[in-house]
This record gives sequence, structure tokens and C-alpha cells, in this order.
Amino acid sequence: MPQITQIFTNSFSQIKFVINFILQAFSVNLICVNLCNLWQKKHVAIYGYTKIILPLVFIASTFSGWAQNYNVTQQRTVEHLFIKSLDTSSNFHSGIKPFANKEVNQVVSIDTLSSGLKYNVQSSLANQIFNENLVDAEKGNFKLLINPLINAGSGIEKISNRTVTLSEIAFGLSLKSAYKTKWSGEFDFLADNSQYPIHIDNLLKTQHAGQGYGYTKDQQAMYFQGNLTFTADDVFTFQAGIGKNIIGEGYRSLFLSDYANSYPYFKATATIWKLKYMALYTNFQDIRFGKGNFSDFRHKFSTIHYLSLNATKWLNIGFFESIVFQAQEGNFYRGYELSYLNPIIFLRPMEYHQGSADNALMGGSIKIKVKKKNIFYGQLLLDEFLLAEIRANRGWWANKYGYQFGVKAYDFVGINGLKIQAELNAVRPFTYSYFENPSTMNTLQNYGHYNAPLAHPLGANFNEVLGGISFHKKRWIFEAMSTYAKVGLDSSVNFSIGQNIYQPYNEREKEYGYKTGGGINTTILNNSFKVSYVLNPKMQTVIQLGINNRTYQNKYGNESSNWITFGIKTALINQYFDI
Repeated sequence: MPQITQIFTNSFSQIKFVINFILQAFSVNLICVNLCNLWQKKHVAIYGYTKIILPLVFIASTFSGWAQNYNVTQQRTVEHLFIKSLDTSSNFHSGIKPFANKEVNQVVSIDTLSSGLKYNVQSSLANQIFNENLVDAEKGNFKLLINPLINAGSGIEKISNRTVTLSEIAFGLSLKSAYKTKWSGEFDFLADNSQYPIHIDNLLKTQHAGQGYGYTKDQQAMYFQGNLTFTADDVFTFQAGIGKNIIGEGYRSLFLSDYANSYPYFKATATIWKLKYMALYTNFQDIRFGKGNFSDFRHKFSTIHYLSLNATKWLNIGFFESIVFQAQEGNFYRGYELSYLNPIIFLRPMEYHQGSADNALMGGSIKIKVKKKNIFYGQLLLDEFLLAEIRANRGWWANKYGYQFGVKAYDFVGINGLKIQAELNAVRPFTYSYFENPSTMNTLQNYGHYNAPLAHPLGANFNEVLGGISFHKKRWIFEAMSTYAKVGLDSSVNFSIGQNIYQPYNEREKEYGYKTGGGINTTILNNSFKVSYVLNPKMQTVIQLGINNRTYQNKYGNESSNWITFGIKTALINQYFDI
């Protein structure tokens, strides 16, 4: 009971922090005016007015009115129902997620897809179960949708000579609302009390966070996400809230993934011609010092920019940059660095100009479509490197980078609904990590949040290959996935080998001799097969059977586990067991 009380207290504290973050740290008026000045000066007065409306409506939105441009789910199982149309479209920017409902409907209508799956039933109860939202109310310019969030299932895991009972128990509520054509909002809340497979359970016990949820203790966790969206016109969209964002085309992302917990953010996007530009301002938390109390978590901010260009019908290129900086430096509360609020400038020159010790990342991406339905994609992530040291091939610790290559094909061998995907990911030691100067107010400016990496779940110092195949027809979805990773774990408690991004890189043992996968060479193999039946497309509820195998091997041991689960769940977020 005390644990539940603490979780609720943390949740309300976070909601309060989100509001303060938007009102104080983001300087929403400055961002809006800067973006709109780039459009047309005559509109500044209109958008200037939103500086008053936006914070007030955000506070009220979780309880009252919200427009139809809410986020489309990025949960991969349900995403199979519509992702082919978006991924193969000639001028859709599929590398920036979550997608907005408005931009998706320009390619494929979500409502039409749902109607195509509709069961013609006579009973109103059956119609409610299979076809409709729990509450779908519309009066004048106001629309409200309310649905339950349900994860209820059980399973068993066999590991060595033990058999463990698994359970998934989580309940919550989803609200979506729209007011006229410009304002929309949503709020999702989920309370979880589940028994996960042993390797995930061990992770939760040591890190108190995982599976995309918030602070976790004694199998209890809570997750919430929500936002308020102002769709100014066909060009500009502004969104403030708490949630997750993804940058990338692959199963993994080396830029920004949805593995970690949700976080407060303000996002401005501009879509012009063949360009889409995103400026994302976030607040991340370092929870290692808080013992579960949100008021004791240490805060860091980030500015993330991503530019996507559909250069041709078959070629997309992207540019990524981010900078992470801590809110507190010694006894001085720095807050959000105003110079990083400019949505247009390059961050790296600004960091040098500031003479700061902030953590900057940059990278590029590419997507090539061959005969529309065959897609090659890749990412190159640069943290820090010297070309001379790369050429010298001496394993210099500060050559920190990662890369991704992948391919996916829709309607493979002419079978409608069949998709295959293969992907390679590799990240050098110490990438995403940062140095630490111990002090009473210091937090780590690594690329992490809630004790979890913001990019690839394995952190750094690994090579990974994965392959997947899926097939869907009407409400049935079949998915199979295998991942194979070689990870280099720390071989000493006194020195970092560069895999754990929460280990400061100034705790390294040497300057040279670092190879990807060095340290305790560990092999992780995951195989999964899922059969899902979409019970209700509008509620996004599925009945799912999952069969999994995991092998974990290094010189200290060889562990293999198998587990099977069955249950009903809402397709709210992605959860990663293949780590």
C-alpha cells in the first residue's frame, strides 16, 4: 500500500512538473513566434495570442475539451494495419513518430481502415465489443472519445530447472478529444502490477525502471502519456505534453527510440514542400539518487532537431542533432539554456560558442525505395571521433559512433500483407555516455532517461543483427522476430568498458585498445512468435498468444529460458523483451 501511494504521488508530481516545464522552461511564446516569423509576419499576432491560450488549455485539457490531430499509435502489432501505405508513400515522412492523425489521413484513412474491419452484428453489446469506442460523443464543435486500457494475461516461464508463473495485470483509461479543427488532446493512464520474465524482472529490481514504464518497485509501476496539440495550418503543428518520440525507419533507432519511460516535451513541426522539420525540447530525469521520490530526481534538458527531406519519390535523407545539458551546475540552477531554444540553428557551433560541457550528438539517415515496396534504410550516429585515430585503428576510446543498415519489403513475393525485415546495428564503446564530476547536485549528461538508454536498449559496445517476418489479413496478425547480439559487458567494478551508458567514460581503464564487443563477450539470442487477433480496432485491443525463447551466454554461464503468454491487451506502447 505505501508503494502504491508513492507511485501515485510521483505521478501527480510529474504532471505538475510537466505544467511548470512548459510554462517556465520551454518559453513557448518564444518558440512559437520564432517559427511563425519564418512563415509570414502577418500571422505573428495570431500565434502570439496562443502564448496565453496554450498553457491554460493544456492544464484543462486532461479534464475537458481537446482536435482530431491526435497521435496515431506507434505500437507495432496494430501498426501493421496501416504502416505499408505510409512507408511506401512518395511524400510521407515515416522517420518521425508518432504520426499525426492529420498527416496519416492524407495518405490512408484510419477510420476507413476501421470500417473495413467492422463486423456486421445485430447485438448492440457485440457491436460495442468488436467495433466501437466505449464513449464516442460529439456535440457541436466538441468531440470526446473514452476507452479502457486493459492488459490482462498469464503465462509460464521455464528456465533451467525452474518454472515461474508470469502475469500481466494493468488497467487504465484513455481520453481523446477535439475542439473544432485546430485543437486536440489526449491522455492515457495505466497502472501496472505484472510479473515479467526473469531477465526483465532482474532488470526492474536493479534499475527500478524498464519496459517503457515509470518508476518500478515490487512489480508495481505506472505509465501515463498525454498532450495538447495546436494545428495552426497545413504547415505548422505545436504539441506539448508527456510521452515518447521516435526518429528512424528501423526496428531499432540509434537517434531516439521509445524504449525509455515517457518524458515532458514541447514539439514544433513544420512540413513544407518535401521537407519536414522537427524541433523537440525535452526534460529527462536521472532517477538514481531519488529512491523513488520524484522531488529528488535530478533533471537534465535536451534540444533535438531532425530534418527530413524527400529528395525524390524513392529517396529520403535526414539530418539529426541533439544536445543534453543538466539543469543544475553546482549551486547554480541553470534551467533551460535560452540559446538552445532557437529551432533553426545548428547546436554544435552553439555549444562551442557557449564554451559548455554539454553532450552533443549528430547523425544522418537515408531511406531508399526500390519499386516502391522494397526499402533500404540506414543511420549513422556520431558522438565524438577523430578521423586520424580511426585511420590509425588503435581502438581509441573516444571514437564513439554507431551505424545501422536495414531492409524491409512489403507484399513480399507478391503475397499481400506479408512483410520481411532484416537489420544490422553496431555501436562503439562509450557512445552516448558522458563524464561525471561528483558533486551534491550533479547529474549525468548521458543520453539516457529513467535509468534507460534513449536510443538502442543495449546501450553501447555491441553488434546486433535481427530479422523479422509478419503477415496480416483482416483482424489477424502474425509476427516472428529473431535478434542476435554480441555485447561487451564490464569486466571490472572499478572500470567501465563502455557498454553501460550510465557509467561515466572518465572511469575507463586505458586510452587505447577498445573494440566493439570487448570486455566480457556476451551473446544474447532472442526468438519470438506472436499471434494476435484485433478484438476492437478503435479501442486497439488485441487478444494475443506469445511464444518466446532467450539464450544468454558468456564465460561465466549459459542460461536459456522459454516462456509462453496469453491474454488481452491494449496496443498502447511497445515493450522490448529482446534485450
